[in-house]
Amino acid sequence: MISVIITSFKEPNTIGRCISSIAKRKYSGIQSPFEIIQVSPDTLTLKQGKKEAQKLKLSKKQYIQVKDPKRGKPYALKMAIRKAKGDIIIFTDGDTYFDYNAVRELVKPFEAENVGGVSGRPVSSDERDNKYGYWGHLLSDSAHDKRSKAINSGKFFPMSGYIMAMRKTDLKIPRNVLSDDAFISYSIRNMGMDIAYAPKAICYVKYPTNFKDYLKQKARSLGGFSQLKKLGIFKRDKQSRSFFIELKYTFFVLKYAKNIREFYWSLLLFPVRLITWLVIFWEQGILRKDMPKDGWERIESTK
Repeated sequence: MISVIITSFKEPNTIGRCISSIAKRKYSGIQSPFEIIQVSPDTLTLKQGKKEAQKLKLSKKQYIQVKDPKRGKPYALKMAIRKAKGDIIIFTDGDTYFDYNAVRELVKPFEAENVGGVSGRPVSSDERDNKYGYWGHLLSDSAHDKRSKAINSGKFFPMSGYIMAMRKTDLKIPRNVLSDDAFISYSIRNMGMDIAYAPKAICYVKYPTNFKDYLKQKARSLGGFSQLKKLGIFKRDKQSRSFFIELKYTFFVLKYAKNIREFYWSLLLFPVRLITWLVIFWEQGILRKDMPKDGWERIESTK
């Protein structure tokens, strides 16, 4: 059995498409039996999710709602994992949607007994004709390049929380963890299992369209790696994201551009990433900033 966990906060306009892109068997390739578990703290998103489930004629066993008491995504994930009945659990967010055959491709690597987790491939759904849209494509494609090279050389690279799957295990996610996908990835490796990559399992993602949202999103996702170091999670594998590790990808960023305008946008990304890492140092190293009180941070421009 496959369990799909969708975490979603104030995303009534996108949750329906997310659910349908998974529940439509001929489209996603999901096998029966399956269950979709939607975890949300707000009534409107839960209402829209239920409306879509009714439209798709999903049974009570196929679609389950869990109302998170607004204690954050890590807490929501723990609630859903405890409820999940599947041997394989797929994770995604309510503001994304899967491509054709994404579920089928995502679960294929589990045919190997040593595989404990599988990452799909996030792809930007934004237009590439503006700075932020271009950055979304650049960063998602650079992550694809990193994962492909890591897996092909027998190395490790964390899964993407936008589309990932794991065998059901007794996983204890800390209440305050900032980068839950990285925590799950390293935990699976520490259990002695491998992480696989399914590049044909594509998930479409809308990225931030202004600097404030960009900084908020990246400071949390990248800053989570600094937090993981303090949690002592880097046992079998070394830290995979840092300012100096990113510098190794300078050539990729520059050659990614297809014209002068895009090359200019590539150059602009360097000071922006530097600012991002400085903010991470300030928040994590100086202010000791942790998870927000309610545990959820909404990135408005991605909805």
